[in-house]
Amino acid sequence: MRIRPFFRSLCLGLLGTLTGIVSTPGQAASLEVNPVRVELAPGARGVVVTVKNQSLETTRFQASVHTWAQDEDGRMKLEPTKEVFFFPSMLTLEPGESRPIRVGISSAPRDKERAYRLVVEELPPLAPRPSVMGLKILTRVSIPVFAAPKQKESRVRLEDVDLRQSQFRFRVKNPGTVNFFIRNTRVRGLDARGKKLVEQQKPGWYVLAGDSQVFALDASAEKCRQIRSLELEVETDQGVFRHAGPITAAEPCKPLSPP
Repeated sequence: MRIRPFFRSLCLGLLGTLTGIVSTPGQAASLEVNPVRVELAPGARGVVVTVKNQSLETTRFQASVHTWAQDEDGRMKLEPTKEVFFFPSMLTLEPGESRPIRVGISSAPRDKERAYRLVVEELPPLAPRPSVMGLKILTRVSIPVFAAPKQKESRVRLEDVDLRQSQFRFRVKNPGTVNFFIRNTRVRGLDARGKKLVEQQKPGWYVLAGDSQVFALDASAEKCRQIRSLELEVETDQGVFRHAGPITAAEPCKPLSPP
């Protein structure tokens, strides 16, 4: 995966998490990481992640691994961990140079897949550089690492489908033992004759084993009062899952709050 500053926002969610940190003046580094997702199979010797410096300058990088949890809104919580081994943790790469980072886990598989994040981040230069107009952006790349469970079972369940306070609300639950990724969600609100009144869509994120992600998609108060049924589609990397049926606003429809 070749990552330049221009493409960082496009890569979020599909190829990893990238964040820019404003630091010293200069040019932004360009970092290539491959693969962009790591699967640690039971008994495997480890996986090699290749890091390549695509910038025109000698650059230092630091690697770290964190446990990965998240709430129902998809917000990640990362904590340092020693469950996953990796080497080396520090790299100094010349322009165009590549180095491997070996990643593995020594513990036995558990009932559910374990999720981690391998973070590779650029470090500030050791020596001061001549003052140049502009900002230096330090690249930070976060890629998912999954430790396989005893038995893989992929399951997707749609729950708590509701219409309240001018919002469609639903939960995408993962009762399986491995993660799945929500590419997109789409809700259509229909009137008593089956005419489409509202159609809203929203991208998703990873749903880790045993977790769920909750969605709320807006509908105007006027349309909300007329909705009598809905059609829900959730597109994941495991297929498309649908729900359809009658629905009535559980709470009074109200005007949407201003942004």
